[in-house]
Amino acid sequence: MIRYPYCQPDIRDEDRAAADAVLKSGWLTQGPAVLDFETALAETLDCRHAVVVNSGTAALHLAYHGIGLGPGRGLLTSPITFLASANAARYCDAPVVFADVDPATGNITPETVEQALADSPHPIAAITPVHLAGRPCDLAGLAAVAESRGIAIIEDACHAPSARYPDARGGTAAVGACTHSRAAVLSFHAIKHIAAGEGGAILTNDDALAARMRRFRSHGMVREPELWQSAPEADAPWYYEMEEPGWNYRLSDINCAVGRSQLRRLAAGIAERAALAALYDERLGNLGWLSLPPAPAVPGGHAWHLYPIAIDFAALGLSRGQVMRRLAAQGVGTQVHYIPLYRQPYYAARGHKPLPGAEAYYARTLSLPMYPGLTQAAVDEIAAAIRSLAAG
Repeated sequence: MIRYPYCQPDIRDEDRAAADAVLKSGWLTQGPAVLDFETALAETLDCRHAVVVNSGTAALHLAYHGIGLGPGRGLLTSPITFLASANAARYCDAPVVFADVDPATGNITPETVEQALADSPHPIAAITPVHLAGRPCDLAGLAAVAESRGIAIIEDACHAPSARYPDARGGTAAVGACTHSRAAVLSFHAIKHIAAGEGGAILTNDDALAARMRRFRSHGMVREPELWQSAPEADAPWYYEMEEPGWNYRLSDINCAVGRSQLRRLAAGIAERAALAALYDERLGNLGWLSLPPAPAVPGGHAWHLYPIAIDFAALGLSRGQVMRRLAAQGVGTQVHYIPLYRQPYYAARGHKPLPGAEAYYARTLSLPMYPGLTQAAVDEIAAAIRSLAAG
């Protein structure tokens, strides 16, 4: 039995009470909890707008659609990410190009992006850095590359809300404030920092982009009288128009109430994750066949959605599958983040080739249990199980 899954939601009585209050109100969707959650997200993450939707994938799609990705306006992103980072661009019929990653962190870099842009057979309109495991990419460096070419940055920040990184002014900035990006996307999936069950959000400081995304999350309906083309009368409270089809990407008040409750614990949860990462560093720091995650660039520079170690499986004398099964037999769950996207049949069939940094990262990575509520005693057990692998 798996006693320590690789991740687990932190659900408390206040989250249940928040959902129950919505259920008792009778207003389950498009109600006050949506606006309350959006307002709190924008305030907490220090941006002008938060547009909540029903998944992180929907958030990516709306952001890509909102900036006009499509045929002839492609996306460049990381291959070390979940399917949605790239797939959402394909929903817009936009070509996708992959940049290589730093083999130690799994993140794209300004240098790998420069090379990918030089090699790209397609015009690139957007770059999506993926803040893998909770570690921010070099956003200031990426922004310098993007801005010189008129390319937008859309952050996949699903692993890293509020993590800090060095900014272009010599200080630090927070993921979500969109200091160096057009927008940042979050997920509220059950295992994320803010676990609403499902859901997502687009954070942006762009008023027009926010308005466009709000319209297209609800079928493309225009309800503002000043924007109507042919209203039946001056005062028409029932009326709406649609200039272009959108999608039903709305998030329910139930999810928003739970998300709002979880948001209050975001900072505390990240601090707890950082303390767990420090414990892992202490317990696993002297194994010759195992490398720890590199230290964050600045204080608060990692949100620790995952704790990914790198294992030299050949030196250990075990395959990754054998390691995962042996740890599972001792109650320890693990996972691999991620299979490079160019290995997926869909992308391989479109000519995407292996990239050396991504292959090196993928060959060694393994994510250990990381979530609030994991105790020091649990980390000790997990570390002992990992150490025991060398005994054969």
